[in-house]
Amino acid sequence: MMLWTTPETGEKIVDIVASISKHVGQHHGYIPMTANYSGKQPTLLTLDEIETAIGQCAAAVETLEGHPGDYLRAMLHSHKYLVRWLRGDDTLSYHEAVKHILEVDLKPIPPENFKAMEAKMEKQLDDWGYNGTFVEKLNKWQDDKTLPEEQVLDVVKKYIARTREKTVEKVRPLPDDSIESVNGVKNVFFSGLSEYLGDYVGRLTFNIERPWTDPGFACVLTHEAYPGHHAYYTLWDYKFKEGTLPLEASYYLMNSPPNCLFEGAPECGVRYLGWDDLSQDTPELTAREKDEIIFAKHLKDLVRMYQTQGSYLYNVEGKSEEDVMVFLRSNGFYSEIEAHNTFLYFSDRYKCIYYPCYYYGRWIMQAAFDLWPKDKLQDFYRLTYDTPQTNSTLIKTVESFCGKPFDPFVNI
Repeated sequence: MMLWTTPETGEKIVDIVASISKHVGQHHGYIPMTANYSGKQPTLLTLDEIETAIGQCAAAVETLEGHPGDYLRAMLHSHKYLVRWLRGDDTLSYHEAVKHILEVDLKPIPPENFKAMEAKMEKQLDDWGYNGTFVEKLNKWQDDKTLPEEQVLDVVKKYIARTREKTVEKVRPLPDDSIESVNGVKNVFFSGLSEYLGDYVGRLTFNIERPWTDPGFACVLTHEAYPGHHAYYTLWDYKFKEGTLPLEASYYLMNSPPNCLFEGAPECGVRYLGWDDLSQDTPELTAREKDEIIFAKHLKDLVRMYQTQGSYLYNVEGKSEEDVMVFLRSNGFYSEIEAHNTFLYFSDRYKCIYYPCYYYGRWIMQAAFDLWPKDKLQDFYRLTYDTPQTNSTLIKTVESFCGKPFDPFVNI
């Protein structure tokens, strides 16, 4: 077993996370530790005990050098603030909590960013012969492309084999993994869910109440399965078993500094496969399929911008649920059920901290990918798939490798 610290400290770090997860399960009804490769079970019974253990581990890694020290200090700092949030500390604002837990300094998204994304999309709609206002054209495209409910899961399965093959070819080799099942559900807040069952086996679930398109599923499958969440889960499990993933990073916890990478890399999954780059050879796609996947990715980005702005209005500016719902529907193309499900997510006491990592993660990972020398992308994937990273360590890694300043959030 690989260790960055001593066995005692390594086991205590995992115990802290498992104990936080157990506390959240008892008080919020879900388990935020979605992967625990060592199988370490929680022993810390109260937030006071967790806080004491965090202090002990922080002292143990205070002088630890290099990437391991940077990573573990960032993680333990985050856990300290997460415990404060779980206590209901009235002196800790949502904005400050996200800043310390996710390493994201929230700000409103500039109006010009919405306009720029809409302009990209409108040009494609015009090229395809759609007429009317931007919203009218977009709604017509969605009507043309929306899948009947009974076809949704078949389209998912169609993309799984394609995306896995392309992931192994371009991104990272994978162990002998599998998707156990692909399921459709209703009456849930999420659009798609990737669950890791262990031993390189995953399960995918999709909300079939919301409208889905074929090219939209290409973006969602690359997020939930390959080269996204399922690929990460299985690769981390494999690396832990072979002794190249340290015990101190042998888990995934919702509300911690790796969250932006874990959501952001899957958000960029289409880009990693070359499916949104016209200069890349992608014989597995027709030209029209590729154009529509690019469009669907833009639409996903635009929706994410509205969602993230809605979360900011509610959690930072204190706007009412009614005002936020009006904002989410103001674009004219976001359905009521999707707006409602989005609100349920970012108004949840625990998940609201996690919510910004989708948008900020997408931009930090794309900015890193775009800056990286294209003849050295295997180093990029090695350092973002095989190497535990927080936002701060990732920024430091990109700057060191590329020899340039890296400020991924400056224009978003």
